[in-house]
Amino acid sequence: MSQQPLENRLAGLKEESLPELPEAVHARMEDTYRMIIERNEVSLEETPEHQETLRRKRMPRWLTRLMISAASVAAGLVIIVSLGFISPAMAETLKQLPFMESVFRLVGDAGLQKANEAGLTTNVQQSVTQDGTTISVSEQMYDGSRLSLVLTRAQAADGQNTEAWWDLINRRGQPPGGINNIEFVVNGKTVNTGYGLAAGGAGAPESIIVTALDGANLQIPEQFDLTLLVLIDGMDQPFRFEFPVSKNTLGDLVLVPGEVKVHDHIHLRYTRLELSQTSTRLLTEIKGDPGGDTKAIEEAIPDKYKQDGLFTIWFELRDEQGQEAVMLGGSGTGDGDTLSSSSVFEPFEKRPESIIIKPYVWKDRHKLYIPELEVTVPVK
Repeated sequence: MSQQPLENRLAGLKEESLPELPEAVHARMEDTYRMIIERNEVSLEETPEHQETLRRKRMPRWLTRLMISAASVAAGLVIIVSLGFISPAMAETLKQLPFMESVFRLVGDAGLQKANEAGLTTNVQQSVTQDGTTISVSEQMYDGSRLSLVLTRAQAADGQNTEAWWDLINRRGQPPGGINNIEFVVNGKTVNTGYGLAAGGAGAPESIIVTALDGANLQIPEQFDLTLLVLIDGMDQPFRFEFPVSKNTLGDLVLVPGEVKVHDHIHLRYTRLELSQTSTRLLTEIKGDPGGDTKAIEEAIPDKYKQDGLFTIWFELRDEQGQEAVMLGGSGTGDGDTLSSSSVFEPFEKRPESIIIKPYVWKDRHKLYIPELEVTVPVK
């Protein structure tokens, strides 16, 4: 949108009166202006499978991309607003401004962007201040395969943060101000889940996208009350957020292949394949020779499939045209005689006629495929 039409639209609404806004709103807008000014390119540090991300207990891959435009328009406007306190007409106009964009829309993966565009995300807008630091949860998305939400650190009380929040979190060690741990409590019960952190990018350096509840054996209801406990290094008490979560998705399709492939003492069963417009998730189980526990499974698997003595299996998903789904994260658990895994991917651009599942391991920084375990699942 060019500057003149936008200014004309705003001028047409100038007679509307705005109530006095809370201090938290002013602080949020100051953060926003600073983010626009400082929108330099983020330097990405790549590993074979992951990019500008941090995974606690497991490692995802996120594609982060700056999508802010028309910054000169935003910089020329002096408006302090919160969409929760203004008229619908003014809110709709201001939503066109780049600094009012959703973090999901700006830097989220393809599934989060689709969820935002389809109205499947929920505004939370909760802030907690502790020892001079304010952390907020702005939006969340739960599609049954994963929960994603946006955490943002407000500008420091003295008007300047010495280091962008993502840079602080991503530094080795546990510097004061970084995230030490996040605990997820569903309907009053703590959930044993890992979580992934993705950068807000140059457009939102004080924001991160947190993804969790995507484990292999988690039993999460479609609606629940979530308590989020965010522990910041250097602080004694966690930041506590409480809000309801409901499953929102489009075009759900659940496939239960049940097919078992056996090769080199690996008994791989494809238990579940979930497809929607926001996520694709694959659930698998590995057993060993009859009577063996998880330790026996790993000991029996040949060393050629191990890295530093450890066996970790990954999966590629491709459609019948060879288009590969982008992997977002994965987790695994061992219980009794079974190794269970969950792998979450971006949705395919369009629903495929069939999905080829290609197992592999990382060996000496390269993918080693195991074609004997590969399957093709028809999508019906």
